[in-house]
Amino acid sequence: MRIKALLSNIGFVLQMSGIFIILPIILSFIDNDMVAAVALFAAAIIFLSLGFLLNALCERKELTYKQSCALIVLVFVLLSIIGAIPYLYINISQGDFISNITDSFFESASGFTTTGFSVIPDLSNIPRSIIFYRALTQFIGGIGIVLVLLAFFYPEAKLTEFFRSMGFSQKQKIKRTFLIILLIYISYTFIMIFIGLLFGYHDVINLVSFIFSALSTGGFAPINDMSTTVTQFPINYILILGMILGACNFLVLAGLFKGKIKEFFKSEISAFFVLLILSVIFVIFEFKLSVFDAVFNVVSAMSTTGFSYLSIADFSDGLKLFLVFLMFIGGASFSTAGGIKIFRFLLLFKATNKAIHESITGKYTPLTLFGKEYSNPEVIHSMVIVISMIGLIFGSTFLISLYGFQPVDAVFEATSALATTGLSAGVVGPSLALELKWLFVFLMIIGRVEILAFFIMLSRQRE
Repeated sequence: MRIKALLSNIGFVLQMSGIFIILPIILSFIDNDMVAAVALFAAAIIFLSLGFLLNALCERKELTYKQSCALIVLVFVLLSIIGAIPYLYINISQGDFISNITDSFFESASGFTTTGFSVIPDLSNIPRSIIFYRALTQFIGGIGIVLVLLAFFYPEAKLTEFFRSMGFSQKQKIKRTFLIILLIYISYTFIMIFIGLLFGYHDVINLVSFIFSALSTGGFAPINDMSTTVTQFPINYILILGMILGACNFLVLAGLFKGKIKEFFKSEISAFFVLLILSVIFVIFEFKLSVFDAVFNVVSAMSTTGFSYLSIADFSDGLKLFLVFLMFIGGASFSTAGGIKIFRFLLLFKATNKAIHESITGKYTPLTLFGKEYSNPEVIHSMVIVISMIGLIFGSTFLISLYGFQPVDAVFEATSALATTGLSAGVVGPSLALELKWLFVFLMIIGRVEILAFFIMLSRQRE
């Protein structure tokens, strides 16, 4: 593996992250909060310095697929480490040194992986600029980093295959399209901010933080109690819209702006909406939630955002397990949502039908989904990811249960972490055992990069 090329590309990502932190630094000066300013400056300087150093000492070349997998894994680890500095400096846990390190790394990883779990005891004690930085890490780790990595570091041949699998022409300029997508999401952000301000939501920092969380399917709330906020107009509908947009396929949304309406209805997004509507109806009639409560919680789980204003711990075991199912499936591919993704769920469902048909008739049947024919190796690839995630969830559930948590709550929390959702049944919190916090950090990072990328990075197989 060409280490120099890998390090150079990591350097570029670190520089970009350091530039983003300028925004909360400006806010810290507006608030005249020098403690927060120093904490944020320290993180920005390390991001920029290390980034420039790696770029200066190394060479930038297009990466192979294996190198790209290593890049995305290492990037999220480094982002989580360096991004923990502001939390560490202000001592978010208000505990001893080891607890502070653990909680700071946990909060940072939760943000950059767009999970949304939090171990901060009281957000009202955290400076506004740090709260804003916390929300910004979701945008960086979600929309920003994912699109930049795809646009610049994946091999063109791999991008072309991804692009074709989503129903787009190979003649289109792929990297240009990714940059257009980034601009589209930035536009979404400003439009939603304008709507919120127009309809009377005047806390700009909280509004921007909520929108960052929703669009990046992150789930960090800038306030302790969401019960009064998310039921107010227009923030309630802004959050639902943001979560849905974050869970939709980047490429398909970009296609809508180019008039490609057919691709929208022939994509997995149509399946996403069908499952969402059916799930809402099921939750309303089976678990007796109000229409708004059902819509909000189903969207939160399916988009793997993790916003919640109700007590998940008070839900019945049946509702918890149904939300586990929704979190595990997740959103569309090429979105910031986690889970196995809608297309893999449908692919394995159709593969089962294919296997039954071929076993009975003895005749080969092609497997097509959204206009693309999938080969057996591609089906195996998806199956490995799904089976690996199930195994990791059950293994983690066993470990969590050893600490006295109920099995349903343990599987809920493990799935929430691996699907980068952040919904909690009461397991994750400031008082959680340190070793379990590190387990959740591992699950969140693996869930963000996808487990197969981790296996590919560790593989000795040469390209």
